Amino acid sequence: MLTFNFSKHKIINTDGLMLDVGCGEGRHIFGVMQEYPNMKCIGIDPHDDSLKKAEEGYEYFKTISNAGAEFMEASAYALPFPDESFDLIVCSEVLEHLHEYNDAVQEIYRVLKKGGKFYASVPASWPEKICWALSKEYQNQPGGHLRIFNQKNLVKEIESKGFKLLSSEKFHAIHAPYWWLRCLFWKTQDTNLIVNIYKKILERHILKKPKILDFIDKILNPIMGKSFSMYFEK
Repeated sequence: MLTFNFSKHKIINTDGLMLDVGCGEGRHIFGVMQEYPNMKCIGIDPHDDSLKKAEEGYEYFKTISNAGAEFMEASAYALPFPDESFDLIVCSEVLEHLHEYNDAVQEIYRVLKKGGKFYASVPASWPEKICWALSKEYQNQPGGHLRIFNQKNLVKEIESKGFKLLSSEKFHAIHAPYWWLRCLFWKTQDTNLIVNIYKKILERHILKKPKILDFIDKILNPIMGKSFSMYFEK
C-alpha cells in the first residue's frame, strides 16, 4: 500500500540512488524497484525487526530490479551518507513520530542531490483528529504519533529548508474509517466483528483491487484521504 504515485514527477536520473528514511518493512522500496528497475534502493530504519521483514520481502521482489536494494539500521537525524548522494528520497508516515522532525528534514536535504526529489507523507489532519478524539490510547501508545500536522504549515516548514513543492495529494480514504473504528473499539479491536469485517474489505482492496473499491477510494481521497502526500524538489 503506497502513499505516493512514483510516476507523477520525472526523476532526472533513473539509474541513480534512492533512499527510504524509515523504510519499515520496505513497501516503498519495492514500489520504486518496480517503477525504476535500474535505481539502487537503500532503506534505513531504527528497528531491527522491521529491517528483517524488509529483507524477507526483498527476497520475493528482487527479481523486478536490476540494481537491487539493501537495508541498514540508522537514524533519520544522522544519515550515514555523503552530501548530495541520492536522486530520490522517500519519507512516508515518519515525521509525525519524530521529536525533532525539522532536523530530519535538514538531513534529507543534505544528502539529496540538487534537482533530486523528496517525497514525504504524514497522516492527514482531520482524519487524524478524529482518531485522537475517539481514543486516548491511540494517542499515547509507545512509538505513536507525537503531533497532528497542519498541512499548509508543514509544507511551508519543508520549503523553508530549501525544497520546492511540486504537488500534493491524499491517499487511502477508505482506510480512514477503519482507523476510526479501531479507535472507537480500542480495547476490543482485535475481536470486534465490525472492525474485522472492515479489515477484510481493506485486505481485499489491497490484494485484489476491485474496481468499485478503487473507484470509491479515488473519489473520496481529496475529501478524507488518510495520508497527505507531498512531492518536493531540491
